[in-house]
Amino acid sequence: MPGLSTDIVMHRLPIREDCKPVQQKLRRMRPDIVLKIKEEVKKQFDAGFLQEVKYSKWVTNIVPVPKRDRKV
Repeated sequence: MPGLSTDIVMHRLPIREDCKPVQQKLRRMRPDIVLKIKEEVKKQFDAGFLQEVKYSKWVTNIVPVPKRDRKV
């Protein structure tokens, strides 16, 4: 995330070389939830918190969690 020092926070995901990715079944979601997810992803992408990755082997379905204020 731009502006955050890696001295404060850094995330690593150690993956063993012998682990093979497993493709999950596509999770279907209600259209209203899909819209909220797209808005949130765009907001985080525009803020520089997310970046596009092409041809990743490790991809999983999004698990939306509705909040009390109806945000996802």
